[in-house]
Amino acid sequence: MFATNDQMALGAMEAIAARNLTGKIVLVGFDATREAVRAVLDGRLSAVMAQYPETIGKRSIEEAIKAARGQPVEKRIDVGTALVTRENANSFLR
Repeated sequence: MFATNDQMALGAMEAIAARNLTGKIVLVGFDATREAVRAVLDGRLSAVMAQYPETIGKRSIEEAIKAARGQPVEKRIDVGTALVTRENANSFLR
């Protein structure tokens, strides 16, 4: 099951736990909030996708400045994501 944000994933996690199905359903969230990353470490969520809001903000400002100066801007900017699993979750709690 894929949830488009961590809050929905955490709600699904509770419903799955209420049915004693934890570990039997792959559940992935999106945003990598602290609560969701901790749930990954605990094995209650399978994984979460992390975005890079600082990079998104920085690139947005850079492109806005270019646009204001009449310079060409990129139509699509991919700043990437990362899959957060038990193996790398601690690095996302810093």
